[in-house]
Amino acid sequence: MSLQQLWLMLPVLVLSLGIIVLMLQTAWRRNAVLAQSLAILSLFGSFVALIWQFPVGNQAITILFEYEPVGGFFSILLLMVSLSVALLQGAYMGRDSREVSEEFYLLLLLSCLGGMLLVMAKHAASVVLGIELMSLSMLAMLAYNRERSLALEGAIKYLLLSGAATSLLLLGLAFLYATSGSLLLSEIMQSPMSLLAKSGFVLLIAGLAFKLSLVPLHFWTPDVYQGAPVNSTLLLTSLSKTAVFALLIKLILIIPPEFEADLIRMLSWMAIASMLLGNWLALQQQSIKRLMAYSAIAHMGYVLVAGIIAMGIDHSLVLEGASYYLLAYLVASILIFSVLTMLSRLDDQRDLDNLSQLQGLFWQHPWLATIMALAFFSLAGMPITIGFIGKFYLLTLAIKLSAWWLVSAMLIGSAVGLYYYLRVIFSLFAPASNDIPDVPKAFASKIWLSVIAASLLVLGLMPGLLGNELRAILGIG
Repeated sequence: MSLQQLWLMLPVLVLSLGIIVLMLQTAWRRNAVLAQSLAILSLFGSFVALIWQFPVGNQAITILFEYEPVGGFFSILLLMVSLSVALLQGAYMGRDSREVSEEFYLLLLLSCLGGMLLVMAKHAASVVLGIELMSLSMLAMLAYNRERSLALEGAIKYLLLSGAATSLLLLGLAFLYATSGSLLLSEIMQSPMSLLAKSGFVLLIAGLAFKLSLVPLHFWTPDVYQGAPVNSTLLLTSLSKTAVFALLIKLILIIPPEFEADLIRMLSWMAIASMLLGNWLALQQQSIKRLMAYSAIAHMGYVLVAGIIAMGIDHSLVLEGASYYLLAYLVASILIFSVLTMLSRLDDQRDLDNLSQLQGLFWQHPWLATIMALAFFSLAGMPITIGFIGKFYLLTLAIKLSAWWLVSAMLIGSAVGLYYYLRVIFSLFAPASNDIPDVPKAFASKIWLSVIAASLLVLGLMPGLLGNELRAILGIG
């Protein structure tokens, strides 16, 4: 690797250095506040390094990775989520927690590193490296409270099913290697369309669909979301899905033309089923975490619409629409799970996430209730929020392609979603039925949440602030 390539890897190297320093600090002297500070400093340093030398074109970094604008944008999203988790974890664990803190921050940095490597991957080996580093680190975070039976149950389910999904992905890559003779993604995806290659494509898509919680590989999602500590659930619902979708859209854009028709048909059914089934099952939920699990299934179906359209019209429009929608989804998810994190404690057997427990939140914590209401309005795609602009992007693209089945499913799913999102919002403003715990005095977390909530409104009211620059950021101007 040349010095120039090392320089291009600066954001990853800064994060890796932070991981090493955190390991040394943990071995030398345990200190939860110091560990949190090192994690935040590492993530912020990587963020600054990425902004400072944001990629302006595709540049290869050995045979394994490439530095490109789209990957840079998705890396920014990953760092934003990781910073949110790091800022919230201190108050969530508390000073007298029975669990140690330092390993959590180490696992957080490792999962973020895996996600960043995944969005930069251009080789089958780097894909597997990124996915496994991210998934295994996240697995330990899902079961971080060992005294929660639901957390252990969810982590075991995730371990077994995630391992099965990775096996499908590896088998698919093996089939494609057998037909193409290469492990580079750009060459694998141009394999001659034999039965073996088509089987490889299907297995590869199935492995990624599991990570994205797409129907029919969605069944693990509600149990894992409900059992996991709420701050770890934030990481699962945002970081892993962002990184895997970045890989999926990269693969879709280089799919062979002769396989496009079959793939469009398969992905369309998956997207329609995810949008309709995810929203329908969310109607019955009283737990916010389970509701968000089914909502994530539906929203991944919406985002998959962009991937389908990518094979039918201009790729640049699709990248722009998918990136904006993912940003909107991440902002809302961060706000919702952050509020739940601030109201819960890791040492409790269950997080505070039931609708009956949150009833009347506005009258005791008006700031938190307002933030959560704004986030749910954004997920519902209501005007003046960033979520409205994201859905407008995708609907415009689907109409341009004349994909009326997708448009119908999006509209029906959005109407159903509006109902259960409003049900949560009404519950927040209903008369209080019980006392809600006090919120820790975590000023840095509150400032961070205020900035994110403000961005949700500002980008919804003035979408041109980002929309005019997004094409340039993604390198498609």
